[in-house]
Amino acid sequence: MKNIHFILIAAFGLLTTVDLKAQGIFKNTTRSIPASELQISDQMTTNLIFSNAIKSVDRGNRNILVQKATAVENILQVKAENSGLQNSNLTVITEDGGFYSFAVEYQKVPNNLNLKIQRAEQAELANFEKTVYMDSELAETARKVSMKSRSMPAIRERRFLTGIALTGIYIEKDLLYFQLRLENQTNIPYDIEQFRLFIRDSKQSKRSASQELEQTPMLVYGDAARIPAQSTQTLVVVLPKFTIPDQKHLKIELMEEKGGRHLQIKVKNRHLMNAMQVD
Repeated sequence: MKNIHFILIAAFGLLTTVDLKAQGIFKNTTRSIPASELQISDQMTTNLIFSNAIKSVDRGNRNILVQKATAVENILQVKAENSGLQNSNLTVITEDGGFYSFAVEYQKVPNNLNLKIQRAEQAELANFEKTVYMDSELAETARKVSMKSRSMPAIRERRFLTGIALTGIYIEKDLLYFQLRLENQTNIPYDIEQFRLFIRDSKQSKRSASQELEQTPMLVYGDAARIPAQSTQTLVVVLPKFTIPDQKHLKIELMEEKGGRHLQIKVKNRHLMNAMQVD
């Protein structure tokens, strides 16, 4: 009888051990990834220099202004829209899978304006299928698009004799090409401070949080720095293919440096559905 009792106790202990080990196998684990501190100002531009080309950018607050530096793919320029910016965050993913998180705060005079961002040896990597595109190939296709005549009813805005118009959307090899016409009928050159594309809610309650998804161009073909006086020019913006969810739109925004001639247009999903093949 004692032997039977001992065997039952041993068997119960073994089952308990197996059950605990089984629970351990299926138990999820999490690890906190710290964010780097980033100070930005509405009077100065902070430059983030990455080792690889920037693939995507997400802002926690729409008052954080971001753009890639003209003609380069690895420098992100960051600025506050105004001094009322509340603490927020910024997330950047580079084409090598680098994941970078920043805790953003307003500082009239930031401690550092130019930051070289290097990935830690054990940093987290973003997993995505990587397709390699040659810059020369993108530029040649963008050149073809820039030479085409208008292929759709223009979506435009004009203010103070300046304007922006979307005149064509094309697709090739899973890339979208947006043909934009910029005009300046005044004698005052239009210096571009911010050129941004982002998906946002069509209707937004004042109480709801800002929901914007920045669209970072793979290439901007043309002069995205200035619209000379009395001129019209073409920009072609290249983006990885995407569609726009219901109740949202793509906003294309042009902001003048030290000026008030800000321009913006809204692109809906039905416009993307009419994208044409590049011949």
